[in-house]
This record gives sequence, structure tokens and C-alpha cells, in this order.
Amino acid sequence: MSAIQRYRDWFEQERDSNQKMLSMIRSVPVSARSDARFSQALQLAGHLAACRENWLDRMLGDGTNQGDWWPESVDIESLPGRFEVLEEAWSIYLKDLADDRLDMDFEFPVQGGAYRWNIEGQIMQMVGHGFYHRGQIALLVQQLGGEPVDTDYLYWAFQQQPDRWKRLP
Repeated sequence: MSAIQRYRDWFEQERDSNQKMLSMIRSVPVSARSDARFSQALQLAGHLAACRENWLDRMLGDGTNQGDWWPESVDIESLPGRFEVLEEAWSIYLKDLADDRLDMDFEFPVQGGAYRWNIEGQIMQMVGHGFYHRGQIALLVQQLGGEPVDTDYLYWAFQQQPDRWKRLP
């Protein structure tokens, strides 16, 4: 399997995990949604969306179309559509990306300066970043009486190739 195909597969797992994350957030009882931890869970989900949106802007463009990285107020109803749009954009980006472009650098502005990073490094950062924040969201959801869902890669992979995963005698 090529490196880019591996990243495409990981992104499909991320899409599945994002849907599970949104279900977790919606599972929080209405009576617990005034708790600050619910706002924190929404903010983390909004942050995950912003990261995907902002980094794609940096990787494809000049990085000047940046949204709020840490939105203070996130409407639960806005998240599904937002994730749908950004996931489609990323699917198109990854579909057109070739292995020989993974080591390509891109430059982006940050607070009056400029930085350079490579495509593959940023893709790897976002994979780990998503796992990290979805884990935080799962803990908050559990504390609020909602239903956490396991978003580990292993369980997603089992579903993709059920015949491959067998208990050995």
C-alpha cells in the first residue's frame, strides 16, 4: 500500500470517528447541556473542524482564509454540516494527492511571520490531533451522562475487513 493510500484509509477512519463523536455529543442529556463541560466538548469539536479547514487552506492556498482555531461558542446543530463540507474537501484533496508530493513543503503566515512545513508531516499531525481531542470529548461526554463511543482505529479496521480478523484456535 502506498503512503497516500494509507493516509486516505486513515482519513476514512477519521470520518467514521467524527460521526461517532457527533453522536456522542448529541447523547448528552439535555439536562446536562448547561454544564461547562458540554461547552468544552463542543469547543473541542469546533476546534477539530477549524484545524482541518485552516490547514487545508494553508496547504492549498496562501493561508489567509483562516477561521477561529478555538471558537468560544459552538452550536451543536452547526457541527454535522460543517464536518460534511470539510470532509468532502479533504477527500478531494487526498484523492488528487500523489506520494511524490507528500514531501513537498508549503508556507503559511502566522502572527506576522511565516513558517514552512511539509504535507506528510501535517497529515500525520492531524491524525494524532484528532485522536487526542476525540478522546477528550469522549471523557467529557461520559462525565455528563452521555454515551461515549470507542473511536479506536482497530475497531474500524475490523469492520472494514471482517474476514481477516478471526479468533485463532
